[in-house]
Amino acid sequence: MRRGTPAGARRYARALLDVGVAQGDTSVGQDLEDLARVFAQSAELRAVLLHPTVPSEKKTAIVAALLGHTRGSGPGLIERLLALLVERDRLELLPLIAESYRRLWNAHRGVVEAEAVSARELDESEATAVAAAASRLAGKQAELRRRVDPSLLGGLLLRMEGRVYDGSVRTRLRSLRERLAGTEAL
Repeated sequence: MRRGTPAGARRYARALLDVGVAQGDTSVGQDLEDLARVFAQSAELRAVLLHPTVPSEKKTAIVAALLGHTRGSGPGLIERLLALLVERDRLELLPLIAESYRRLWNAHRGVVEAEAVSARELDESEATAVAAAASRLAGKQAELRRRVDPSLLGGLLLRMEGRVYDGSVRTRLRSLRERLAGTEAL
């Protein structure tokens, strides 16, 4: 099986964005993310759709059935994209296309992506405050994704625009340990 390239995924995502914007279709991103999530979470689905001996017609039928469960609407951009990916044996690109599309869509809207990693789930008021702080830092609207990582022990790690703002307890403890170790060595 050939591996998909991020550059190939970006080309598909750019074309999808250009056509979607021209048609005024704002649901493309969510539909694409839903499908990519199903694709990524189901090993059986991936095995069938990526298997070289499964005929394209069968793959197309499976994808059509999947679209019926996730969208419930008639043919559109996502259906045409998936048909093209099946035809070109490039379905493995679906998660990368969804990720590229999300980034391109946010750039088109002037929105910056931010990821908040915390030791416990942030409640809505905390998430709103973090999103507002990220927006102030970036100078534009921030779209916040949240993730929990108990190894942080406490505090918050914010990733945005290639930068990491680390206010985690884990990092503070590591820094303190290094300073103490440096003091003892003198």
